[in-house]
Amino acid sequence: MEYELLFFTSVSNEDRVGTIKKELVEILESLGGKLLGDFTDIGKRKLAYPIKRDTHAFFSWVRFTLDGEAKQNIPEIGKRISLNDKVIRHIIVRADEIGKTVSVAQIETEAEKAEAEKVKAEIAKPEIKAEPSEKEGKASLSDLDEKLSEILDETPE
Repeated sequence: MEYELLFFTSVSNEDRVGTIKKELVEILESLGGKLLGDFTDIGKRKLAYPIKRDTHAFFSWVRFTLDGEAKQNIPEIGKRISLNDKVIRHIIVRADEIGKTVSVAQIETEAEKAEAEKVKAEIAKPEIKAEPSEKEGKASLSDLDEKLSEILDETPE
């Protein structure tokens, strides 16, 4: 299956991007990944919000494949990239998911499905008899005494 890795690093590491890429290639290849080409540098971009006091970062991405059992290594790849202190953030996505639009109808359908599941779960719950409400009232002490007397009178000797 084809994946894409996007990462960014501090602008101060821009001159070390080549070594960062080599480290990422080693991580990918050690876990069964095969690069489909060279890294594509997006360049220096302004961040939406400061991260570790950086307002700009250097972005780059690459496509790679993982086949067979190696597909299960995605979480490990992510963990190892996270341990690299030169990479500020990264994301790995399936290449076939890139560019797909999510329509409002899909979102509504998913929300309706979730709501239906909640209703099914509520229906499946066993009924629990609630405490008597104020309308039903509580039995008085004299009513309880009378009921107890009736029960005791009916008991065979």
